[in-house]
Amino acid sequence: MGDQGSFRDRAAIAGVGSTRQGVHEVDGFRLAVDAFKDALEDGGIDKSEIDGVLTAKQFDGTGIGSLEFSQLVGISPRVTGALDYGTGGFTTQYAAFLVATGVCEVVACVYGRNPSAHIGELSGAHVISDLYGYTNAAALPAVGWTEYMAKYGGTEETLGHIAVTERENARRNPKAAHRDPLTLDDYLATPYLIWPLRLLDIATITGGAVAVIVTTLERARRGAKKAVRFEAVGRQQTPRRLETDGYFLSHPMSSVADQVYGAAGLEAGDMDVLAISDASTVAVVQTLENYGFCGEGEAGDFVASGAIDHGGSIPVNPDGGQLSGGYLVGWLHQVELVRQLRGEAEERQVSGAEVGQYCTTGGNREHYLSTIYRID
Repeated sequence: MGDQGSFRDRAAIAGVGSTRQGVHEVDGFRLAVDAFKDALEDGGIDKSEIDGVLTAKQFDGTGIGSLEFSQLVGISPRVTGALDYGTGGFTTQYAAFLVATGVCEVVACVYGRNPSAHIGELSGAHVISDLYGYTNAAALPAVGWTEYMAKYGGTEETLGHIAVTERENARRNPKAAHRDPLTLDDYLATPYLIWPLRLLDIATITGGAVAVIVTTLERARRGAKKAVRFEAVGRQQTPRRLETDGYFLSHPMSSVADQVYGAAGLEAGDMDVLAISDASTVAVVQTLENYGFCGEGEAGDFVASGAIDHGGSIPVNPDGGQLSGGYLVGWLHQVELVRQLRGEAEERQVSGAEVGQYCTTGGNREHYLSTIYRID
């Protein structure tokens, strides 16, 4: 295996931009342009320096194309493209690889959408598998949580605490989509969507945009803000799906954990802030355990102790995450980590944050990824 921390002195994030989350009166391209302009200004980057543009579209066709976006903003990059599963963490890693290998010097990762017809619908693909009846985006995490409860005795209150914690975080975020108060009693009074999960356990689609400027560490150091380095990365694919050991419990996360911590020379306990791609509350439980933030079967006591709260030992999704902050398939997490590590998160700032980690599970549990970021 190659050294997945070998580009820590080569690639960094220089600038970020994002719009508020919710319903907008303009399309995804207009939102993306606004985020792009903010990211350029944030990083002290001129658009003429951009020689790579990476964008993304989702299963329902929402999102933006890289060639169309480049034409719209008037640039002619050397490289344009998009990944098949172009969520935020996968795209920023792709950009880091382009920069670290010298293919590009400054890559703009941009995503925007305003699917007004779908706002408020459940996140995820509309059809998981007709053959097995998984026609709801909540099906896989629901089965995973059912298995977890049978094996470890997890409770509804565990998921409820996660939902309430992220809502409290979102209330400190002026750009968050969902900022109404939420208590554990409110959560428990919400009807089941697909047992044992409730509507508040699944992220809902929002409109908005994000831009992240990835460049060489040298160029980022000459920018307007402190550089945020890619400290290490980890990846694991599971194309065999149901044949994979621990498929519903997301056990392949442990392989990614070994990679990313080994490459960085760090452990879970060294992280100051954690961004989890939380398409469901279940993803938070599985990430905490499989990455070693707590022991197997211990997530219930861990979250009940306040460990993931804003002032806890490992604050999770201080912007509200996808459950309350806004669902832009992992793109907003990259922005939040940069702002946290720079000390720019205002009311939601995690004190002393210098190292942050992003973790995600994508698709039908075929894609696992993590990135550790560090302030330069």
